[in-house]
Amino acid sequence: MVHFGHANALRQAKQFGNHLVVGVHSDAEIEKHKGPPVFNEQERYKMVRAIKWVDEVVENAPYVTTLETLDEYDCDFCVHGDDITTTSDGQDTYHIVKAAKRYQECKRTKGISTTDLVGRFGIYYKLLFCHVKYSFWRGI
Repeated sequence: MVHFGHANALRQAKQFGNHLVVGVHSDAEIEKHKGPPVFNEQERYKMVRAIKWVDEVVENAPYVTTLETLDEYDCDFCVHGDDITTTSDGQDTYHIVKAAKRYQECKRTKGISTTDLVGRFGIYYKLLFCHVKYSFWRGI
């Protein structure tokens, strides 16, 4: 799910250089490591392309960032927020680029996270469902 916290991270990442290449994971990679995506990959590709600091989007980027991926797109390093991301088995997704000293970090936007937003959607869905169920029962 793309939100203003991601846009802020991309704004910060752009300050590390003059050309920002952003990797966007496939639905399969998101499903494997985090659970079902809120937006499908085509929607995410379009949303990320629309962020003004983004110069290029890499579709179907590997969930674990590799040196080969950085080299293929002529990237000196990769940037991520200071929140740790892990694979489904708990491995740091940036361990390879960190070991190669090709990793930079930006600050996470406080007060916003995908997990919190998805949780809010769940609450709203439950409230809506309960209201509709109650209204139907009353014959409305």
